[in-house]
Amino acid sequence: MKYILKQKLLSFGDDFDVLDEHGNKTFYFDSKTGGFTKKIIVLAKSGEQLAVIKKKMFSFRPTFIVKKDGKELARIFKKAFSFRKSFIIDIPGPNDITVNGKFVEHGYLFYQDGKQIAEVSKRWFTDKDTYGVDIENPNHTLLILCAAVIIDILCHTGRDSSF
Repeated sequence: MKYILKQKLLSFGDDFDVLDEHGNKTFYFDSKTGGFTKKIIVLAKSGEQLAVIKKKMFSFRPTFIVKKDGKELARIFKKAFSFRKSFIIDIPGPNDITVNGKFVEHGYLFYQDGKQIAEVSKRWFTDKDTYGVDIENPNHTLLILCAAVIIDILCHTGRDSSF
């Protein structure tokens, strides 16, 4: 399934619209900041809350926890002690997802068990805050989109970011 991830320019924090390949809005990532609490709420096009992303406080490296219905789906963090910058989507149990590529240029791949499961690319877009996400398995959609948003936030720190 192909998606278009587009950052909303006139918003407070890091808000993203996700469109399907036909241009229909499918998800919305809504950044919320209040006191010490910083989170991103993932909403379906119907307005239903699908997940919450929170930054883990007091961790060695920036770590983001993705929860659905109060249950932890994954932790997303930058891989430590690596020659190339890469990210890990730590899913409870085996089968973690590794993300490698050119993050600042929005060109990177997601791997699980050595197989490519998704790709993020800016290749077909001229708008600086718009890029494509191609996901092989629909079961990975929520985690891959959450990871793409987190990677965007971490790799583009020059923007005004609530994280």
